[in-house]
Amino acid sequence: MPPFWPFKKKEPVAQIEEAPPAPVVYKRGEDPNAKDGVQTDSAAYKDALALFGGGSDKVEAATDQSVHYDGVTAEAGASVTPSEAVTESEEEVEVQETFTWVHHTDGYHYKRRSDGSFEPTPHTQNQDGTYSPYA
Repeated sequence: MPPFWPFKKKEPVAQIEEAPPAPVVYKRGEDPNAKDGVQTDSAAYKDALALFGGGSDKVEAATDQSVHYDGVTAEAGASVTPSEAVTESEEEVEVQETFTWVHHTDGYHYKRRSDGSFEPTPHTQNQDGTYSPYA
């Protein structure tokens, strides 16, 4: 008696009767990448625009979104230090600049000014809580 075979015999894969694709014909001297222009399906584009654009199929030019940006919000762990006095040579007016220390993922601390911009100099935090520029 032959040994027990635990696997089933493979059944033949069902084949679908399908027409072969049309052959691509190239001519000598013709650029195969040059087409008759960009082929677009405007109906499909408008349907997708209506689906993802809130239901409207009206096409509008893009607007500058930077005018709606109000800057980075303050982090909960950041502390505000006493303001620095900066004097202008022409008017001798004292300007108070406030900033926030931000701990970055690279391990350094950076000054974030009140307008949201950062100073490029990295700082390290000392044991007493003061900050010194990284050298």
